Amino acid sequence: MNDRLLYGKSNIFGIVGIEPKNDIAKLFIQEENGDISTKLVKNDYWILSNKKEKNDWAKLKGTNYYQFGRQFNNRDTFEKARRYLKSNSDSYSIYDHKESLMVLRGHTYYQGMKPKDISILSFDLETTGLLLNQDSKVLLISNTFRENKKQWNVETEEWEDNFVITRKLFCYDDYEDQADMILDWCSWVQEMDPSIITGHNIQSFDLKYLEFVAWKTGNIRLKLGKYGSEMKTDHYESKFRKDGSQDLHYKRSKIYGREICDTLFLSIRYDIATKKYPTYGLKAIITTEGLESANRTFYDASQIRHNYKNPTEWAKIKEYCKDDSDDALKLFDLMIPSTFYSAQMVPKPMQAIVESATGSQINSMMVRSYLQEGYAIPKASEANHFEGAISIGIPGIHKNVLSFDVASLYPSIMLEYKVNDLFKDPENNFIKILEILTNERLKNKKLAKETGNQYYKDLEQSQKIYINSCYGFKGAPGLNFNDPSGADFVTRKGRETLHTAIKWATGKEFEEWKNESSTN
Repeated sequence: MNDRLLYGKSNIFGIVGIEPKNDIAKLFIQEENGDISTKLVKNDYWILSNKKEKNDWAKLKGTNYYQFGRQFNNRDTFEKARRYLKSNSDSYSIYDHKESLMVLRGHTYYQGMKPKDISILSFDLETTGLLLNQDSKVLLISNTFRENKKQWNVETEEWEDNFVITRKLFCYDDYEDQADMILDWCSWVQEMDPSIITGHNIQSFDLKYLEFVAWKTGNIRLKLGKYGSEMKTDHYESKFRKDGSQDLHYKRSKIYGREICDTLFLSIRYDIATKKYPTYGLKAIITTEGLESANRTFYDASQIRHNYKNPTEWAKIKEYCKDDSDDALKLFDLMIPSTFYSAQMVPKPMQAIVESATGSQINSMMVRSYLQEGYAIPKASEANHFEGAISIGIPGIHKNVLSFDVASLYPSIMLEYKVNDLFKDPENNFIKILEILTNERLKNKKLAKETGNQYYKDLEQSQKIYINSCYGFKGAPGLNFNDPSGADFVTRKGRETLHTAIKWATGKEFEEWKNESSTN
C-alpha cells in the first residue's frame, strides 16, 4: 500500500512519454538497453460533481464533496461536458489529459530509471536579435544529443552504461533560405528521437523564435514530435514564479512524445536556497558553477549579429557556438536529479513538474491516492489568514550568540501531532505519505553517508523538498486537500516551541526578551 500512495498503483516501469487520445493512451517505454517501445493502455477522461448530474453518473466511495463521477472516452465529448458543468454545476476535473490519466490509473514517469538513462537533446540558438519582426533570422542552431545505449556484460550479468554523444551545428549559410534550415533541423531531431528536449530559456525565446521564423519564411510548422508531429503552443500565457514578487510569463510549448525541460526554470528552483547566481543567464550560471570547458573558444555574444557577415569573424563565431548546447546539458545534469526522482512519485509529466509549484504536485498525489481507489474527492477549503512564524531582526554586532537549529520544525510538528483534516482525508493519507517520505529520506541520507553514492543523496534531496513543502501545501488556496486550520495549528505550535527555547536560554518570557533586546 505504501508504494501505491507514493508511486501510484501502476506497475509499468520505464515510462518516458504518455500521449492519450480518446479511449487509448500510448505509453513510450524505455527498455533496459535504451531502446524505446510503445504500449497501448486504456484512457478515460473524467469529471466529478457534488451531485448526480444524470443517471449514467456513478457514485464514488466515501462522503467527500465530489461524490459522483462520469468517464468519457472521447476528448470532444469530455470538453463539451466540462464547459457545460463549469457554468451550471460545481464540478472538478483535471484538464491536462496526461495528468488526468496518471491520477486515475496511477502511472508515473521514469520508474526504475536514473537521469543518465534518458535520451536528451540540448540546443541553443544564435539570432539577429530578440524581437520577432521581418528582420528576425536564425543564424545558428547548436545541438548536443546524448543517449545511453547500454550493453550487457556477460561476466557481471549487468547492463553497463554506453553513452553516445552527437553534436551538430546548423548554419544559415549552408541553406538557400531559413525554411530549409529549420526543416532540416526538425528532420534531424526526429532522427535522433530524444525523450527530453532541453535548453536555456527555450520556452520563452528559442522555440517561439524558431516557430515565428519558420512561419514567416515558409509558412511551415516545427515538426519536432514523434512520427513527425507538430509542436503545439498554448494561445494563453502561463506563469512561473521567479520569486515572491515576480513571475515569468510565457506561452507553453508541447511536443508529442517528448518532454521539454527548460534549464532557466530549473536554475530558478535550484537557486531558491542559496541565492548565489548573479543573474539567471546561461553563461553567468556556468561560470558561477565552474562548469566552463577549459579548451572552448570564447566570443562576445553581443557582437554576433553585427559580425556574422564577416567571413573571418563568422568562422570564429561558429567555433564558439558549436559547444553552446553543451552548457545547457551541463546545467540539466547538475540540477535535474531531484526533479527526476520527483517525477517517479508525482502524477504529472516531467515538463509540468519543472514548471509547477510543489503544492499542486502534493495535491495531485493526494487526489490520486483517493481516485485510483474509487473514492470521492474533497473541495478546496477557503484560505484563512493566520499568524505565521516569529521573525525579528536586531541590527548590530553581537558578541554572545546562542544558535538553535530546529530540524524540519513544521514537518516534525505535523508528524508529532498528526495534523490532518480527517473529514477531507479520512484515510489519513497525507500523514502516511509524510511518514513514508520522512523514513525514506532518513534511510537514504544514512546510505549516502555510508556509501558516498550520489544516487542516495539525490533521492534524499528530492524527498526533502516534498517534506518541507507539506506545510505550505496545507495553507495554500485552491487545492482539494488543503487544510488552513491545520496550517494555523502548525505555526502556533512552532511559535510555542521557539518561545520555550528562548525562555530556556534567557530565563525570560518572549515578549520581555524581545523588548529588552530591541532597546539594548
